[in-house]
Amino acid sequence: MLPPSHPEKLLGEEPCEPPAKKSKKISTNWNLEAVLGEHLTQPVPLIPVLTATVKDKRATSKLVKKLSNVLPIPSLQHLKRVNSSQDGGKTSILLILWELSQKCLDILNEMKVVVDENLSISRSGLSAYATICNERLSVVGPDVDLDTALEDQLNVVFVASFQPVTRAQYNTLRTSPDYWPTNFHPDKYTESQLTGEGHDMWSDLTRGRIERYMDMCQARGGGVVVDPSHGGVIASGHGTTSSMTSHPLHHTSMVLVDLIARSQGGGAWDHTGNTPSLSFTPTTPNTTSSSPDQSQVFSLPASLSCVPSSGPYLCTGYDVYLWREPCHMCSMALLHMRARRVVYCMPSMDGSLGSVDLLHAREGLNHRYEVYRVRRPEGAVDCDKESCS
Repeated sequence: MLPPSHPEKLLGEEPCEPPAKKSKKISTNWNLEAVLGEHLTQPVPLIPVLTATVKDKRATSKLVKKLSNVLPIPSLQHLKRVNSSQDGGKTSILLILWELSQKCLDILNEMKVVVDENLSISRSGLSAYATICNERLSVVGPDVDLDTALEDQLNVVFVASFQPVTRAQYNTLRTSPDYWPTNFHPDKYTESQLTGEGHDMWSDLTRGRIERYMDMCQARGGGVVVDPSHGGVIASGHGTTSSMTSHPLHHTSMVLVDLIARSQGGGAWDHTGNTPSLSFTPTTPNTTSSSPDQSQVFSLPASLSCVPSSGPYLCTGYDVYLWREPCHMCSMALLHMRARRVVYCMPSMDGSLGSVDLLHAREGLNHRYEVYRVRRPEGAVDCDKESCS
């Protein structure tokens, strides 16, 4: 829940012309949530592996060492190669032999050999795949007698495709009756994004600022860029696609980008320098502090950009607040501007930070910003979903 706003004069803030009519006041009981990638919010996908049951338990250590050398599985280093299970007071030890491709799984499905509800194959069988399995296992070498060390039946087991990142993912895996042990190292910062506990975005100071920034954003359906080190508004504006320039690319985020450029002595669009409803504050090294107040919160990840000590550079270390979710063009512009965080309220039909894509969570990006959404209280009716502008 967002606490009541305590308006104070923000450093660098220009007086904003009040709108002719404001239909709704920002509610103090809105919720804040982190917009995270599916690799954090969804259960860990399972993939098939072929396993063998150890017949001679004294050979377990030797088998594990040998398999790790001759049949390594680089993509499954988060899993233990061996797993033990209890069934009727009897302990069984299973070893992962290798990961199964979809083609191999299809072959086993066609054979329809099911043992204890698992797809299985007999090493002594006459099928072509049994021959392939024996050929692959032959690399274990003559110093291990597979007939005495392993049971004849090989079983298909589904295991975690990658190491769980959140405790919820880990707990979901562990509740499965076929759980295969996996490494798990909880990340306090990620958990704080999911719960809000101990995270600086849920601190009283930041929540009060969010309330004020979103009030400014709602006034014109636009956005603001702020320096979180002191909370000052560096740029405030809105899209001009339907007024003034009527340019189809002059979305709110693009206008803010040009306003930030003007604050640092640049700027390419004439109208961002002479429109009363668009404002910026010239910045110098003296207008910024080294870092935001991080007291009583977890350490911020190194991936979050910070305002350089030599002075502002693009949006490095700045947070961007938007009334409406940005499209791909705007989201990429903010990425290239090195923004630290993006916070929005209303979803867009072409929104790329939650509605139709999670662009910020894609692999291969050379910069990342965090994304948060301010959600209206339950029962509130959102206006018709519009496109980013």
